[in-house]
Amino acid sequence: MERVILHCDMNNYFASVEEKANPSLRKVPFAVCGDPEMRHSIVMAKNSLAKKAGVITGINYYQAKQICPGLGYVKADYKKYLQETKFSRNIYLKYTDTIIPYGMDESWIDLTKSGVTMDEARQIADLIRLEIMYTQQLSASVGVSDNYIFSKLGSDYKKPNATTVISRDNYKQLAWRLPASDLLFVGSERSKKLRSIGINTIGDIATAEPETLIKLLGKVGYDLWRFANGDDSGFHPEKDDIGSVGNTITPPDDLRNDDEAGAIIYLLANSVCARLKKHSLKAGCISVCIKDNQFNQIIRQRAIRHPTDNANMVFNHAFELFKSNYNWRLPLRSVGVRADDLESLENEQLMLFGDDDCETSIEIDSRIKALTTRFGKLNVERTVTTRDW
Repeated sequence: MERVILHCDMNNYFASVEEKANPSLRKVPFAVCGDPEMRHSIVMAKNSLAKKAGVITGINYYQAKQICPGLGYVKADYKKYLQETKFSRNIYLKYTDTIIPYGMDESWIDLTKSGVTMDEARQIADLIRLEIMYTQQLSASVGVSDNYIFSKLGSDYKKPNATTVISRDNYKQLAWRLPASDLLFVGSERSKKLRSIGINTIGDIATAEPETLIKLLGKVGYDLWRFANGDDSGFHPEKDDIGSVGNTITPPDDLRNDDEAGAIIYLLANSVCARLKKHSLKAGCISVCIKDNQFNQIIRQRAIRHPTDNANMVFNHAFELFKSNYNWRLPLRSVGVRADDLESLENEQLMLFGDDDCETSIEIDSRIKALTTRFGKLNVERTVTTRDW
């Protein structure tokens, strides 16, 4: 039986939902973000007018305002987005019960059991797009293929509101000429490493020697080689394979000394480790992301000898990284801590001496008390990702 997999990506999701709720927003450039008044202001989405003005996702709202002075903002409303997500998934369920969500705005739709052909799947993709348009007043792009990787690539291929088939007959013509960064799991850091050895396109990855990619990127190099050739064996998105867990805090005012930074990092380490334990994972690498009040960013990481989910140990490594890489020429706007190189507890090797009694390298209670007295309750911004930071 031929595998047939769709990937449906709701176009410009958060901004489109906001325009649906308030049609007057279509007339002005705006961004969807956290609350700029509370400094949680990363641009999560932008409408077409903001995009034309040069606004991109991932930057701070105040940076975006410099690019587009007339930019407005809408505070993210996840309850509203989740409601629209439920509507779209009910449409998918008309064709199969094998729906694999990939965030709120994306899903894989596995039609294999229904026995449809690739051409019939293309027609189903068109029907899904039309129903989303007429029932939800939103648009979607759908990729059709015989594997997860190329179906995801197809939904990104042409936007908005398009169906793209990437099959065994055309994948070299369509997929291989695309930038390497378009391939799933090739983030900015991996893309940079690939460019350093002359690999610029998906086709370059597909035709490279696997050993070369393994030497450059480790095991993931072989996975990328397989993905570029349309082989998704071993990729199981329904298992939520987590590549990293990170938390960031942007306090209401700038941080001004090691005491305040240490308290923030301690809170972050505890939050990260609580989530590691929830997923039965331990971290083999700790990263800190430091952003000053001029939005200059420093990211540093450290491999650790024995993978851990111990909050005190993660704190000690993160705080050392911070102190050795930041000199307080400017106050700090935000601090992040991330756990990478994750290992499942199922594969854990027992150590003779554990890290459970590891203590913090500083006296922390008074610092936490001073921090909460100054700022009150702090909001922790979460990330769980399989991509590069």
